[in-house]
Amino acid sequence: MKKLYVGLTLLLFSAIIYGSDLISAAIYSQVLVKEGIGWSSDYGIFKTALMEIGTMPITIAVISAILGIVLIYISLKRKPT
Repeated sequence: MKKLYVGLTLLLFSAIIYGSDLISAAIYSQVLVKEGIGWSSDYGIFKTALMEIGTMPITIAVISAILGIVLIYISLKRKPT
């Protein structure tokens, strides 16, 4: 039962980190356009903002989501005795 709770917590953590990363990139993309800082035409405004923020939050979110799903699967697969 503990693995289920840890897995659900990791999934919630992943959703919060991923959502906050996307929101911060959306806010920063508005700054790129208004302030005239510049953005790469190869990637577009939003991808440039995501690259400026960094890939570490998305990496942490993906790893914690995978771990959460694995823990939930293990806890649900185990047969109660």
